[in-house]
Amino acid sequence: MKYGTKTEIYDKADSLQSLARIRQIKNLGYSDFKSGKFDNGKLTVNYRFLTPKTIEQDKKYPLILVFHGSGAIGTNNTSQMGVLSKMWLLPENRERYPVYILAPQFPVRSSNYHLDESRNVKASESNEHLDLVLKSIDSLVINENIDRNRIYVMGFSMGGSTTANAISKRPDLFAAAINISGISQFDKMDLLLKMPIWIVHGTLDTDNFPQSNFRFFDEMKSKGKVFLWEYKDKYHNNILSTGLVDEIPKWLLKQHQ
Repeated sequence: MKYGTKTEIYDKADSLQSLARIRQIKNLGYSDFKSGKFDNGKLTVNYRFLTPKTIEQDKKYPLILVFHGSGAIGTNNTSQMGVLSKMWLLPENRERYPVYILAPQFPVRSSNYHLDESRNVKASESNEHLDLVLKSIDSLVINENIDRNRIYVMGFSMGGSTTANAISKRPDLFAAAINISGISQFDKMDLLLKMPIWIVHGTLDTDNFPQSNFRFFDEMKSKGKVFLWEYKDKYHNNILSTGLVDEIPKWLLKQHQ
């Protein structure tokens, strides 16, 4: 995957096998994700946390932060467990990729949108609930066997937008990011020039129109470490039926600060 490039994809044969297996993982199946709560006395964010299957005390392991879409907003601490979280429970992924996974559930929207009038596209902005999550990760790094140089973030839809917000707020924290069908943030781009960023969007998306992410890519492609996969025949809610769940671990876990 070469930085600064856009790959146009017509996904004629959906990679549904892994996706179907992930979706078969029901509540009992993701009990390996322990429940917890971030609380600063003013705000609360519930989360699920997966640890590597085996932890050697003298080793450090990657942490992947997964942000959910707007349909999972709430406080039940289960709705956020979508494909991007549960994919790490596939037996082959558990064996091949010893990682920590943090999946917070936001009680309100984690990212809101406004018109960037200078670009005539939507831009995203976060709130104090994301601040709480990011600050809490610093404590996790101290208390768990987390590799400080291999902390990643990814999300779909509103979660993709929140991914853009997270790396803009804390570019020091993350080794790489994947924004799937989100809305970009533009005011901190100069801080992101060294960060590997993978953008995925469907041309036919009418929930989060792709022009925001396309504009971010166009402005960053000559100076940053960004690349874009544009699925020419995908809408918003079928973008994960491509082959992303197989490709994400291969790329993400190669990155480091």
